Amino acid sequence: MKLVLISLTVLATIFLWLACKHPKYTSDKLPEKQIRWGNGGGFVGKESAHILCENGQIFSRDIMGKTSEAGKTKGKKAKELFKTMESLNLAKMEFHHPGNIYNFLEFQDGDMVSRAVWGDKNFPPEKRLEDLFRELNGLLKKE
Repeated sequence: MKLVLISLTVLATIFLWLACKHPKYTSDKLPEKQIRWGNGGGFVGKESAHILCENGQIFSRDIMGKTSEAGKTKGKKAKELFKTMESLNLAKMEFHHPGNIYNFLEFQDGDMVSRAVWGDKNFPPEKRLEDLFRELNGLLKKE
């Protein structure tokens, strides 16, 4: 009887572990829900971007458009950042004031993409945008 209980406990633990495990994405198979941030402009006019997935994986897209894995953060931290991003409500913000060199934050959920762009010194962004941008960039330095 003890052997059956121990076996059932081990089996239940394995099922819980598998159920809680987040999917692992690849650069050519990213999730529909993502946070993207980065910068662009200048002489070449190209963008470089980073992509955060809900499971905490981070990808980078260079100015040539090549995407590669760039690190990860804890899933709990990623979920907090997604909540913060959703609270910004970029779709209603409509903040598009790029300068010659600009920064951007983008939220994608399926086909819906919301974007805020700033760089024009005459139109400073909301503090919440800059704070989130800085926090996202901080994830890159922890690699």
